Amino acid sequence: MQSRDPGSMVNDWIGASWLLGIGGAGVILIVLGLKRDDIIGWIFLAAGIALAVLGFGAQFFGWNPLSL
Repeated sequence: MQSRDPGSMVNDWIGASWLLGIGGAGVILIVLGLKRDDIIGWIFLAAGIALAVLGFGAQFFGWNPLSL
């Protein structure tokens, strides 16, 4: 097993937590958008889908938008 620098491991953990937080915020916006009947609901849905795809997609498919 390869030993890693503790600072590097903490940095990876913080990056993963950040992306999962973005995805979670997207899910919350989707739920709030489904509860509204006006144009704000559609905006919440669009923003929620975008955040969920960015956060969860980056985490589970290995693309890291924070390294850009």
